[in-house]
Amino acid sequence: MRAPGKLYGLWAKPLLLVLSSAALVACAGSPEPSGPIELTFWHGADPPPNRVVLDKLVERFNFQHPDIRVRAIYAGQQDQQIPKILAAVIGGSPPDLLWYNATLTGQLVKADAVVPLDGYLQKENLLERVYPNLIPATRYRGKTWSLPFDTNNLAVFYNKKIFAKAGVQTFPTTWAEFLSLAERLTVDRNGDGRPERHGLRLPLGKGEWTVFNWLPFFWQAGGELLVGGQPQIDSPAGVRALTYWQSLLVRSAASLSQPEQGYMFDDFFAGRVAMQVSGPWTLGEIGENGMDYGVFPLPRGEVRATAIGGEQLFLMKTTPKREQAGWHFARYILSAEFQSAWATGTGYLPVTPEATRTPAYQTFLQRNPQLKIFLDQLPSGRNRPLDPTYPQISDAIGRAVEQVLLGARTPTAALNAAQREAALIVRTQPGDIDTGP
Repeated sequence: MRAPGKLYGLWAKPLLLVLSSAALVACAGSPEPSGPIELTFWHGADPPPNRVVLDKLVERFNFQHPDIRVRAIYAGQQDQQIPKILAAVIGGSPPDLLWYNATLTGQLVKADAVVPLDGYLQKENLLERVYPNLIPATRYRGKTWSLPFDTNNLAVFYNKKIFAKAGVQTFPTTWAEFLSLAERLTVDRNGDGRPERHGLRLPLGKGEWTVFNWLPFFWQAGGELLVGGQPQIDSPAGVRALTYWQSLLVRSAASLSQPEQGYMFDDFFAGRVAMQVSGPWTLGEIGENGMDYGVFPLPRGEVRATAIGGEQLFLMKTTPKREQAGWHFARYILSAEFQSAWATGTGYLPVTPEATRTPAYQTFLQRNPQLKIFLDQLPSGRNRPLDPTYPQISDAIGRAVEQVLLGARTPTAALNAAQREAALIVRTQPGDIDTGP
C-alpha cells in the first residue's frame, strides 16, 4: 500500500493551468445508455494487488445491483490525479464517483463539482455507523460532502531484534522517553561521529509526508492549525514540536531520509535505523521482507494524538439519475461486507466498528496483531483541515520543517516565516476559510 504522504505532491493547481487538459478526459462522462446505468469510479488504489481487491468488490456490487454498473478506473497516484480531476470538472465530464483524501474537499466544493450528501443522510444516516472522529473529514462549511472509504493513522514501527539485543522491555510513552530510547539505540562503533545505526528515521523534505508526520507532535503539544479561520503555525505548541524534532537530530538520536522519501523503509530493513513512523499500509511490505518487527503507539505530549489518513468517497455532480445510482454504491462501501473485505485485503483500517467485529476481520486481526495498535489509536486521531487553502499552508509548514532539519533556521524563525506566509494566503482568499463544521 502506498504511503499517504507520497500522494500529495502537486496539490491544488490553479484551474486555468489545467484547462488545456480538459480534452484528455472528455471521455470520462458519456450520454446515458439504455439498460444499466454505467458509472465511472476514479481511484488511486495502489500497489496493484489492492486494485485487484477493489475490482472484485466493485464486481460484487455490480452483481448485486443489475440495474447499475460501476466501472472502476485507476487514475494514477493522487499527485497525478489533481490535473485530471480539475480538467474533467472544467470540461463537464467528471467521474461519477471519486476516491480521494479529504483534503481535496474544499477545492471540489469551491468548484461546485461535488454533491452534498445531507439530503440522502436525512433519509438514512449512514454516518451513525462510522467512528466518530472520522466524521469531521466528511464535513465542510456545515454540510456533508463525502463518506469515509478507508482509514489509517501513524504509529512507530520497531525492529524486534535490535530492541531485544539492547534489552528494551518497555515502550516509551512520553517525548522524553522516546528521545532517550532513540539515543540508546543509536550506535557509533568507531566513534567518528557518523553512527552506523540511528534510533529513529525522520522524513526530510517539504512535502505532505513530512507535514503528515510532524502534525501529531504539533497537536500533542496543544496546537491548532486554524483558529477562527486564522493560522496558528508559530504558536508555542508549534515551536515546542519543531524544537523536539530538532533535538532528535542534535543529539544524534535520529537520521534524515533522502529528500521526499521519508515513507521508504530501505534503511529500516537494512538495520540502519531501529524505529520509523508509518501506517498500517506498511504491514504487507514489511511482511514480504520477512523482518521481525513490532508496532507501538506514538508517544504523547500534553495530549495524545496521531494523524488520520485514508480516502473519502465523493459523489460528483452529473445528473440526478446518475447521482442516485452513485448513492447506492456509497451505501455499499459503508457496509460491513465491503469494509471487512477491503480491510483484510489491503491492510487499511475499517471505518466502522461493525466491520471490525466480523468473523473475517477478527481472524485477520489474530494473524496481524500489530493492526490493533492502529485501531486503538483511532479515537485520538486528528484530521487535517479541509479548507482549500490547506495545501498552500501545508507547503509553508513543510518548508519550515525542512529548514530546521537542515540547520538553516531556528524553529522560531522558520515558523514565524511560515506564519507570515499562511496569514497572507488567508487574507488573499477571504471567502475560502472554513471556520468549523
